[in-house]
Amino acid sequence: MTFARRQRAQLVDLLREVGPFAETACEGWQTQDLAAHLWIREHKPAALPGIGIKALSNVTERMQRHALHAKGYLPILEDLESPSWYMAPLDPLVNGVEWYVHHEDVRRPRGEKVELSDGEVRGLEKVAFALAKKAQLESDHRLVVTPTGGSPRRFGKGSRTIYVEGPANELVLHFSGREADVVVTGDDVDRYRESLRGL
Repeated sequence: MTFARRQRAQLVDLLREVGPFAETACEGWQTQDLAAHLWIREHKPAALPGIGIKALSNVTERMQRHALHAKGYLPILEDLESPSWYMAPLDPLVNGVEWYVHHEDVRRPRGEKVELSDGEVRGLEKVAFALAKKAQLESDHRLVVTPTGGSPRRFGKGSRTIYVEGPANELVLHFSGREADVVVTGDDVDRYRESLRGL
């Protein structure tokens, strides 16, 4: 089973367990909102631009609400057990990190964490570095990112430098704008953290 399929199966099971009104780490969202987000991402391609472009986000939010009310929470979860027909060929490439991060979004408010193997953590290093590059472009800091047990990578230029260290999966969460178990040091850390909130 791929990383994406494993995260999908575990998150769907967890969403069933906690029900539609549980807290998530996504501000303003309960588990029903998160489930609807995942559903339209896979079943309503027209909603995809609004996930990444703020100017179109209202359209996507309306589609999420409509999906939730039209289908219902449990039928949405049934649909989410497998990727949609157009997403299936892309599933290993585009869904592993998406489902992992949202899995953490449900577990962390419960005082839990997703259990990952050492290999799965290492497999997230490239993603962590890609997200770090995006985060650096959103801030005016130079970033030095060091995965636990790995070598530092540098992103950007400038007089202010931020150092971020931690396991690769925690780096993924951090550079996705979430609370994570990483160590952040350097120049004007508060300003740097503020820049992450928009990601």
